[in-house]
Amino acid sequence: MKKPKLSLFLFIDAFGWEMKQRHPEFLHGLIADSKPLETILGYSSACDPSIISGLTPAEHGLWSSYYYDPENSPFKWTRPLSVLPSFIFDRGRVRNRLSKWVKNRCGFTGYFQLYAVPFKNLPLFNYAEQRRIWEPGGLPHGKSIFDLLSKNNIPYYAHDSSQPDEIRIDRLKKEIEAQSIEFAYCSLGKLDALMHAKGNQHPDIGKLLNEYDAQIRDLLAAAEKKYDAVSWYLFTDHGMHNITGTVDLISEIKTLGLKWNKDYTAFYDSTMARFWFKKNTARNAVSAYLENHPKGRVLTDSELKQYGVFFENRQYGELIFLMNSGLQIAPSFMGKKPCAGMHGFDPADPDSFAQISSNKPLPESVTKIQHIHQLMLEELKMEGEASSEPLDNNGSDKASPSSK
Repeated sequence: MKKPKLSLFLFIDAFGWEMKQRHPEFLHGLIADSKPLETILGYSSACDPSIISGLTPAEHGLWSSYYYDPENSPFKWTRPLSVLPSFIFDRGRVRNRLSKWVKNRCGFTGYFQLYAVPFKNLPLFNYAEQRRIWEPGGLPHGKSIFDLLSKNNIPYYAHDSSQPDEIRIDRLKKEIEAQSIEFAYCSLGKLDALMHAKGNQHPDIGKLLNEYDAQIRDLLAAAEKKYDAVSWYLFTDHGMHNITGTVDLISEIKTLGLKWNKDYTAFYDSTMARFWFKKNTARNAVSAYLENHPKGRVLTDSELKQYGVFFENRQYGELIFLMNSGLQIAPSFMGKKPCAGMHGFDPADPDSFAQISSNKPLPESVTKIQHIHQLMLEELKMEGEASSEPLDNNGSDKASPSSK
């Protein structure tokens, strides 16, 4: 006997609007409507919480992964790691293993990576996503869809980010076949990793999308057999740019003769540099240098507010410098070498745009990735829920027994 309804929200990381246009055969014949969506300035650490909450980073509190906070840093105990030889411990596999160790030692449940943050600098920073966002109580501020699912005792599936795509899909299919869920949120990450490594036009992209196409068609066919009504949405958080050049901004700032953590501190993301100042002379020197930089721009408070990433307390930086699209900071605290593809540039650039596709007509009001949350509420008949309502994040709420 079929169950009444299933709502599927399927997320392919970095499958943006431009990429979808290049691959019109993807899910051909199944898509009733699709449209581009404006992304959030920043990375998945900002976009993903916005999708599941309907809030901007300024509202839910998560933007970039690291921020300057030496007094409350959970990494103070890592100071001895600074003596480790860089030619060994800067290797990707070694850093990945160290990331798992540090994550467990700090008690983090959210996504965590050391990336290439220098060990000597790590104790100066705090980490934003300490809790897993794909469950109730995962956001610093506001409610996510998982809080509402739990509150209303709706059985659901949420992916496990530590598992490969194939296992995420297989587990979701088993839940569907068992008719144990009414809602699913499943994120797939292989495309994002592939384009970071090979850019946004490599032949392997088509091969991977063909695999996704077959897997998703199989998933939807299984859902149609077990449920009377199946609504599905296929979306992403951002697009992907090809990297056309690099800038060694770390070395450039060092030429100003300022003293690290006495005059200023900075965090060098892949496409942004974020600064905190202890002296006005340092602020003036860095500002003057970057205001005239030909390969990027200093973001004004007005722009930050427009993007939804302005923080009154300057938690994520007192000065934010954004690279021109296609130019990557390398080396950076995110990696020693440049990638072939990267995101996190100006949201207005074509390759930055996200997208959403569905087997249902999409409302004109859905124009940004945070609007996907409203579609979730409508699917669950929760139109009256206030996503900005303060949430007690004491971890006491429990997910529905059939959630994952």
